[in-house]
Amino acid sequence: MKNAHLRFGTLRYTRHTHDTTIDVRVRMDRLILEPRQDGNAIAHLISVVGNDADIGGIWAAILDGRTFWLEGPELEIVSATLGDKPQCWRGSIPIPGRKRPLRHLVAISRELALTAPGGDNGSRRTILCGDDPAFVLYRVAQRFGLPVVPQWADWFMEELEGRKAIAPLTGLGCSPVVVKGTGKAFLDWIGKAVKRRAIRLPDTKQPIRWPSFDGILGRKSTGQTADSCN
Repeated sequence: MKNAHLRFGTLRYTRHTHDTTIDVRVRMDRLILEPRQDGNAIAHLISVVGNDADIGGIWAAILDGRTFWLEGPELEIVSATLGDKPQCWRGSIPIPGRKRPLRHLVAISRELALTAPGGDNGSRRTILCGDDPAFVLYRVAQRFGLPVVPQWADWFMEELEGRKAIAPLTGLGCSPVVVKGTGKAFLDWIGKAVKRRAIRLPDTKQPIRWPSFDGILGRKSTGQTADSCN
């Protein structure tokens, strides 16, 4: 964790009115960003820390659909929004030697929120925070209720890449991707692969054990989270 601050980015929110100027700048440790053709971007995930006033201002701006300026290591300044109906949570991170804890805000786009199991089974896009093959298969299977086993992870990734159904997104503290396809299409892939023996069903009935995905976001989160604003 030495020099971890060097891996942080910055989120800046500026708003001018007829009688005042709001200029808030906070540090950002996690980001999932999807560029758009109009030069702006959609932020599917942001995680920022700051003092009470700054985090409160960012929280209000997110709910109001405002645009932010983001930059970080290997990320040039870009304008972004979280789109309509984002979800966010606020919490506190106690710091030794500091009287007041840092305030922590995590916000996600509506599209990312709908990747939860049963969230939107008709969607053709799934935003994921990691590109590990086992993680990709697990999250897609969980979302669409697909019958899979971890041993199929490499096959599934090869199918996605061969069909150009997976693409990288811009990330800070993670390696996000977007997977394109419906649950019905993925189930069809599985059925055809089993028939041609590209993948095999387990020989015996036993619990399915997935690897740990604790390191997908680089490290476990700290502090407590509360005050949902979805």
